Amino acid sequence: MPLRRILVLVFAVTAAVAVLSALTGFTGWLPDASGVLALLTVALFSALYVAQPVPRWTLTAAAVVLAAASIVTQLHTDPIPAGFSEITTFHEPAAEGQYAEAVLLAIAVAALTVGMVALPQFRRPVWLTAAACVVALVPVAVVAMDAADERDQLAPAADQGALFRHVAPGMLATVLGGLLLVLAVSRADRRFLAPAGALLVQLAAAHAAWSMSGSWYLTESLRGVETSSAFLEPGLRTDVSASATASVVVDFEVGAALALMALLAGPALIAAGAARTAGHRATVGGPA
Repeated sequence: MPLRRILVLVFAVTAAVAVLSALTGFTGWLPDASGVLALLTVALFSALYVAQPVPRWTLTAAAVVLAAASIVTQLHTDPIPAGFSEITTFHEPAAEGQYAEAVLLAIAVAALTVGMVALPQFRRPVWLTAAACVVALVPVAVVAMDAADERDQLAPAADQGALFRHVAPGMLATVLGGLLLVLAVSRADRRFLAPAGALLVQLAAAHAAWSMSGSWYLTESLRGVETSSAFLEPGLRTDVSASATASVVVDFEVGAALALMALLAGPALIAAGAARTAGHRATVGGPA
């Protein structure tokens, strides 16, 4: 069996294990290693089969950085404590790990964008680029509106600058993902693998930014409850503590599985499209 097919098979199996584990809530070394191995397989595929030097190494680096982000996520993923006093000391390290993951995600999307720019362009209808611009703006608008909503719920007590600093890496990754999608339209092969992958990458980045705005709201809510003496008095309760506890308990496993699938499949489709671009350069409308 050719090495190329072996890499595709390894990616399909490891990605399926990781996504199904996220969907069912199964944890352990197997699903953790599966996601990392899937991304490293994409990196190896890019290094071996993408012809152009700049896209080859930027796509390879992006996949490696995403694998590192996955490892950071695993290091900061611990069981949620049952007691409220333990939760208040649990959420801040988890938020820091999430922030580090978002920074690595932004770096990876930036590398993908550089690689996309270096690919040869083809003549495409203008309406395709216009449609890509409209589609790319939707996740950016959704993330911005969600962050503004979280800010308004805690204003004026919350630090507005803290929210901006917290969601900035995820928002940057989402914006770069939109740019990646627009650029991919004019650099797509016949099957439009690169635009499909770029869209998945942007959706994964938007999900990360959305999660970060939610974690900021949770952090500020718990901090407010910690400083409230009413929480310690019997017979009294606060709406903030109830919403914060509910946010911790609810587990959107379907959303997590879809986000992981987008994060794994997006770079893989971009790498596959970049590998096909050189072979189709003379047959798809010619270079721009």
